Amino acid sequence: MTVRCAILLVCLLLPVGSSHAAPPPSRSGVLAPSIEQLLLARRWEEAHAAISVQLQHHRSDTTLLYNDACALAQMDKLDLAAEQLLACVKAGFRDFRLMESDPDLERLRAHPTYTAIMEAAAGTAPRSPRDKPLRAPASLETFKGKHGDAYRYEHDAARGLWYATTLSESSHARMRLMLEQLADHLASAYFGEMPRREVLVAVLREADASQYLATDAVRGMYEHGPRRLVTRDTGSSLQHEFVHLMHFAFMERSGQRHPIWIQEGLASLYEDYDRDEQGNFSFRPNMRHNFARKQVKSTTAQSWRSLLSMSAATFMEDAERLYPQVRSIFEFLAREKKAESFFAEYILTYDIDESGATALERVFHEPLQTIEQRWRKWVLARGTVDDTVQRGDAALGVQTEDTGDGARILRFVKNSAAERAGLTVGDVIIQVALEPVRSVIELQMACAKLRVGSVVAVRYRRGANDAVVQVTPQALR
Repeated sequence: MTVRCAILLVCLLLPVGSSHAAPPPSRSGVLAPSIEQLLLARRWEEAHAAISVQLQHHRSDTTLLYNDACALAQMDKLDLAAEQLLACVKAGFRDFRLMESDPDLERLRAHPTYTAIMEAAAGTAPRSPRDKPLRAPASLETFKGKHGDAYRYEHDAARGLWYATTLSESSHARMRLMLEQLADHLASAYFGEMPRREVLVAVLREADASQYLATDAVRGMYEHGPRRLVTRDTGSSLQHEFVHLMHFAFMERSGQRHPIWIQEGLASLYEDYDRDEQGNFSFRPNMRHNFARKQVKSTTAQSWRSLLSMSAATFMEDAERLYPQVRSIFEFLAREKKAESFFAEYILTYDIDESGATALERVFHEPLQTIEQRWRKWVLARGTVDDTVQRGDAALGVQTEDTGDGARILRFVKNSAAERAGLTVGDVIIQVALEPVRSVIELQMACAKLRVGSVVAVRYRRGANDAVVQVTPQALR
């Protein structure tokens, strides 16, 4: 970039009394609803086409120009994106903080025009409200007031997350990495960005859990008002509630209130997943699958038409039966590689059908009843998931309790394979045969897959140190 280019841009950035205001933080401005929905659904080519039509009549509209630059950047048409972004600046755009932080412009960062804009903007653009650092949530100060130094507090400024845990250093690091990967995936696949207000994520000591969770059976909760997520463990309940955290922020930004089956189905989907080295997510059946299969087999599963239009209050009255079903539906969508496309289509069709039926029919190109029948056949064909350890099954020979990051050994059964391998009372099992163990339930699921006599690696924590031992599971007597 030449100095002359930068000087030229400085002139463009100086206030000139333009009547054009920068778009609001939502970036929606005066966009037509259809364009805004296309952008929310990340349908970049369609959004660009719709914006181009509007620009024929409103050539200097900063909102249209900015969003067109984002769409073009996501389409990898970087020169055109840079051209529209520069036109947006010339038309009076001033929110350079937004431009700098917007993930939809990420691919444009290295472009010389973008670089010139940002260099020229330094020291010349008026401060916007987004230039102010995000404030820590009030729930963090309340939490500190109650618990003080009993917890470790850390801040992920890039994602707007505050952590409060009593985990060991290694367990805390594993939790943070897991949430960072999950957050980035959810932002990319569904929600577009992280929440714009900071959130507290607290992994509770068992002694403190009753202050936040209604009963011992409740594993975690996200409250959007105070921006607070609390959980008993770093496993499936944390993953479930973190999806709610991201989803509620999206609904607030978009002005859409999604039905309970979508909220809980998507959150339940992420209770159990694998992530490969390329960052791809795949989903595993958990205990909920067996419940859903039993309902389908007995023809007591809720019909999709009634489930999709069910109120939150009605859903929660029958939660024990309905949670497995909505998790199964979303797992079916994921297996069909349609979970993300369904969510995008749902955003587009929200104004005409909040239930999601229209979006399902559009992504499958089939009537809802036909899709439901396909799901029912798929559920039955999968068989059951082994989720118990019974007499004769392979077992480690331990009785355990939850610790938040694993399963602490309380005692050994007679002829315990774990004791023979060198584990002791007080050790916390955190992994079995590459399966993460962050709760007693996850230990049970991992052990249900073992075979008698097959050697497996068991990772455990003793004090502040992690170690691995080889265990040969024995038949449970």
